[in-house]
Amino acid sequence: MATRSTDAYLPHEGQEAVGVCTGCKAISWGKRWFADGDEAVTLPAGSTPHKVVCPACQRMQDNNPAGIVTFSGDYLLQHEELILNAVKNIEAKSRAKNPLSRIMEIGQEGNVLTIRTTDEKLAERLGREIYKSHSGKLGFQWSEDENFVRVSWSR
Repeated sequence: MATRSTDAYLPHEGQEAVGVCTGCKAISWGKRWFADGDEAVTLPAGSTPHKVVCPACQRMQDNNPAGIVTFSGDYLLQHEELILNAVKNIEAKSRAKNPLSRIMEIGQEGNVLTIRTTDEKLAERLGREIYKSHSGKLGFQWSEDENFVRVSWSR
């Protein structure tokens, strides 16, 4: 059977037992992660969840992001609140679909805003959505060896 992902943080084998993340309370069952309280999850009768650490919480503990997004330029300073609100909305939508897709940290130095994510797809989405609504210049650098992307947007 072919491996679908090379991400070291995702288990290569499906876990048949139900697990609950000790950090974020996400639920693992049958190769999928569900947000705590997700009504779509119907656990097997009599199943007792065991404690696990989800890949996103593990990345945060290891301080090892899957994506780094950099927004820069004078335009950013003029529209900082608007862009930050958009970033938070994009993360919320992404996290509703995938509880492992999170922002680890948002930092700012001068006219540079840096966002570290637990999921490379979230990093890509942040860059694309800000580009779609604010134009500017957008660039991507993917790592060949690991699941990692560096996204840069400027205007």
